[in-house]
Amino acid sequence: MLTAYQIVDNCLVAHQIGDDGVVPPQVAWIDLSQPTGAEQRAAEAYLGAGLPTREESQEIEFSSRFYSEDNAIFMTASLLSGVDKGEAHLNPFTLVVAAHGIATIRYDDFRALTQFLARATKATGGCTSPAAVFLGLIEAIVDRIADVIERISVVVDRVNRDIFIGEQPSRQRDRELAVIIGDIGVQGDIAAKARECLASLERLVQFAGLALPSSYTKGGHRARLKLIGRDIRSLEDHVAFLNNKINFLLDASLGLISVQQNEVIRILTVAATVFFPPTLIGTIYGMNFKWMPELGWPIGYPLAILVMLASAVAPFIYFRRRGWL
Repeated sequence: MLTAYQIVDNCLVAHQIGDDGVVPPQVAWIDLSQPTGAEQRAAEAYLGAGLPTREESQEIEFSSRFYSEDNAIFMTASLLSGVDKGEAHLNPFTLVVAAHGIATIRYDDFRALTQFLARATKATGGCTSPAAVFLGLIEAIVDRIADVIERISVVVDRVNRDIFIGEQPSRQRDRELAVIIGDIGVQGDIAAKARECLASLERLVQFAGLALPSSYTKGGHRARLKLIGRDIRSLEDHVAFLNNKINFLLDASLGLISVQQNEVIRILTVAATVFFPPTLIGTIYGMNFKWMPELGWPIGYPLAILVMLASAVAPFIYFRRRGWL
């Protein structure tokens, strides 16, 4: 789908493309979402440059993601999508800056673009030029990642409370820890992808500061670009802290599970130790030897029972005094 936007009174207004599919020069931004062949050709005619395919935008080397060609500058970042649906994944997002406008190429619905359009289509959108639209897009993307990181932080804090404050019965606690480990895994995956997204955005901002025309990097635009770079670095530091905390919580959860398993093994070991002496005594007196003096005793049977009880109680008392029970 191709959507064109024109700047009118400092805000974006959707521009209807004619039946001929030609994008007029007064359009400041065209957004390509899973474009068809005809839409891609129309965008290329507008930009005066060939657009990368989806396979080319997914390549990871720097030279394939950031380059200048046909008087246009191409920048590709990996953005998070599907976080609200619990299916976080990274998808390429390409920004193209040409002489008279910009274009975006995407293959998924990004929440950041929806949030940006909600602001940019109002009178206070601040979209005075293609450069302002470009910077607004980057800022919206960074804001969206910040929201995702804040959500991860909230979940991590809840998991931390569940691990170290929860006091449930042992069997219920085992089930809870299993669920907690699943939550930790999900948040760890989102945090890792958020970190990768921030790294690609940092490279994009650095390349933009060097390669974009002066109209994009001078005066107030330059200050906004520097501020975006600082925000990205601060978010990288925060997500690195969250990654460390997630790893700590995972180790703590596994440690608590090991402690509970050791507790079960300890109880079984104590029980086996307590019942071993009576079993030994019963085994001895269960042997059918002819010359066994205790067999002729009138009190032999009750005496054997008494000895077995004493041999079970003695280890139990010993374990209690040592604090093992």
